[in-house]
Amino acid sequence: MTSESQPREARPPQAVTRAPWTPPDLSLRIVNEEPFRYATFRECLATSLSSDILAWFEHDAPWRLKRTDFYEQYEFSCWDSISPIASHLTSSMVLEAVRSEMMKVFGRTFEDPISVVAHKLLEGQRIGIHNDYLVGEESHRLVIQLNHGLSDDDGGFLMIFNSDDPSDIARVMRPVHVSGFAFEISPASFHAVSEMHGGVRYSLIYSLRALPG
Repeated sequence: MTSESQPREARPPQAVTRAPWTPPDLSLRIVNEEPFRYATFRECLATSLSSDILAWFEHDAPWRLKRTDFYEQYEFSCWDSISPIASHLTSSMVLEAVRSEMMKVFGRTFEDPISVVAHKLLEGQRIGIHNDYLVGEESHRLVIQLNHGLSDDDGGFLMIFNSDDPSDIARVMRPVHVSGFAFEISPASFHAVSEMHGGVRYSLIYSLRALPG
């Protein structure tokens, strides 16, 4: 499996001039048990941080195109970036905040390291139905949506399924800016993202692995 990228000139980190950024706020949530355990968050990033993340995504982020048998999207690991925003998103303060709130939602303890990656979907791209389940890999995931406002006509809906049958849809969620979705990865955690018809759909993903027990 290969990735494609365009040459990019390295840029030095820019000084942060605004007030200090804050970690995601995952305290206000709705937890669901069916068809698998997941939680939704209406607004989990502060306006100043979300605006700076979008500006970074649009101008300086090191996107790489990735294709598999069920999706095509642009992505990169925040751990591989020297941006001050990436440093914040992977800081111990943010990671501990995410870990703590995910513990409260799912009742599990999580080990290091935590994966922090960004995804970008453009017009014509989609993510097919899948469950993310791999034995010994990450067990829980937090997805934070970022965009300038997508209409229903733009597509990019997150779809949850009762089974691996694409017609067996349990719920459809709009990619609302700064909303969040966290779920327990399992053989039953089937989900997908519908095709993009317009706009750009960004997301920030924290992936954690639970300790045994």
